[in-house]
Amino acid sequence: MNQAESLTLFGRGQAAWNAWAEQRLAERRKLEEAGDWTGDSDLHEQDITTLAWQHAATADFSGHKFEGMADFSDFVFPGDAQFNKATFSGDARFSNAAFLLDARFREAAFSGEALFFETAFSSEAWFSEAAFKGDARFREAAFSGDAEFNKATFTGDVLFLEPTFSGDAEFGEAAFKGDAGFSESVSSAMSGLGQRLARAMRD
Repeated sequence: MNQAESLTLFGRGQAAWNAWAEQRLAERRKLEEAGDWTGDSDLHEQDITTLAWQHAATADFSGHKFEGMADFSDFVFPGDAQFNKATFSGDARFSNAAFLLDARFREAAFSGEALFFETAFSSEAWFSEAAFKGDARFREAAFSGDAEFNKATFTGDVLFLEPTFSGDAEFGEAAFKGDAGFSESVSSAMSGLGQRLARAMRD
């Protein structure tokens, strides 16, 4: 979807959004069953049917200014979710949301609380250069792909409570100005994260 379509559907609420998401997922299953799905290939090797599905399944909020609370709790994102350079003037709630493809929050600005309780990131999660001015909470968030927080700024408190990281977790040059809490991760891919975070916090 383009941004206007994404905003219109978001305005209709979670039930309407997830009904749309289920339609897109049903279409993908048909493509897979017919052997026409090429989404796991490089972009230049994907056929027009898969590319058309990816366009239809994308949620585009890039650069949008969300006034007041933005509640995406329990939303399902069947395709890429684009929040690059989006600004959230109030709380941003993504608890129990499911990002089935890439979640992109590069240079996003969170003025209120950023809540990602039990959020599922099934592919890549990009938060590089994001600015968290309020508290950021990723309690029991599950990152199945790589999670990048390079150069992110955490002005408020940040809490990663029992997260699951199946891919790499990168916090290079991240700045922590409030309290930072990182509990034991479920994944061995997090080994060494504590040392990297300690270096980031010193810098």
